[in-house]
Amino acid sequence: MRIFNHIYGAAVAVMAVCCLLLSSCEKEDAQQVSVSVTPDLLGAKTNMNAYVRVKCAGSWTLSLEYEDEGEDWASLDVTSGAGNRNSILLSLSANSSEARRSMKVVLKSGEVTAECVVTQKAPGEETNGGITPGGSGGGSSDGVSGGSSLAKTGWMELPNMDDPALGYYSHSFKMGGKTYRNYTFGWSQKDLVAVWVAYPLCRLYTNGNVGRTDAWAYDPLLGTDSAAPFGGYGEELARGHQLPSADRQCCYEANAQTFYGTNMTPQLNAHNEKIWADLEAKVRGYANTSDTTYVVTGVILDDSTRITYDSDRKPITVPSAYFKAVLKYNESSTQGTWNAAAFYLEHRAYSGSVTRSHSMSIDRLEDMTGIDFFVNLPAKVGKEQADKIEAADPANVALWW
Repeated sequence: MRIFNHIYGAAVAVMAVCCLLLSSCEKEDAQQVSVSVTPDLLGAKTNMNAYVRVKCAGSWTLSLEYEDEGEDWASLDVTSGAGNRNSILLSLSANSSEARRSMKVVLKSGEVTAECVVTQKAPGEETNGGITPGGSGGGSSDGVSGGSSLAKTGWMELPNMDDPALGYYSHSFKMGGKTYRNYTFGWSQKDLVAVWVAYPLCRLYTNGNVGRTDAWAYDPLLGTDSAAPFGGYGEELARGHQLPSADRQCCYEANAQTFYGTNMTPQLNAHNEKIWADLEAKVRGYANTSDTTYVVTGVILDDSTRITYDSDRKPITVPSAYFKAVLKYNESSTQGTWNAAAFYLEHRAYSGSVTRSHSMSIDRLEDMTGIDFFVNLPAKVGKEQADKIEAADPANVALWW
């Protein structure tokens, strides 16, 4: 959702689809007053949550205004405060009607009022948001679709989506008047963990200084069926991102979506903060020297012997291993336009950094996981070339080291 700022001393009224700001013109000093909600489009299920972000230098109050009188289907956990505030919880009840419904979140600070609109989908409604980085088009701030529909997008990061035990979902975000895809994931409801999270990575996503929004939330596509990441998993286990927060620094919405419960796994602190962080930094480095790098981050669950519990006390499978499949595209590269590598790490503490011994070909990772990675690559380069790319051993390719 766009946030529009008003500078006092000018008589300006700015209107947008999702955000309206009305302000007085009594002072010459610049004051920013705005309110936004992430996401601004939510599913129809019960216990759907969004997060309100307030920008205001002084004291303020928040309230909800419904499009139909008599309705009362949402609540805020904070209704007043002072200064900027992130992650105010907006809870929605299930939508049992036959149509979408909307409401306004209203911020008041003195004589200044800022408003934004939140919409809840009708039951059974589905959208598929997102486009290729740099492209244009529609889409919603969150999208959900079946595997076959997502596969038809041609997105290069996608693996095969034919496992009937998984649900397949996709998130997108809005920035600069365009909609961009954020990430797609294969969700295991039995384990309360995404088996894999697939996403594009380039400077568009990493340029910026949003930092960590820490907008911990249920995934709005699943509601309380997703993991509850609010309180963590205990001293030994971190809330480990599959799509790193540092990979989404371009805007608040993109980063906030990385804090959904579906992007989290219970990961040993000694793993998350050391060798895994080193691997994440390596992958960002690959992206910074490419046109686009396509990534699949995932976990091994089948041989896990351990569970933990989320903050709702739901059991979550603790992965036995982690992996990344990486496809790097660089049109001007002298080492080939397309290159691929895979990395596999047991879920334990390591004494050092990522080395060649942790790398392998895409083919080998496919044999280990049973997942067919980068299913749209043959259509782009031809089957014979795709086979060569996926068979290459990254330990012998200088660009990875």
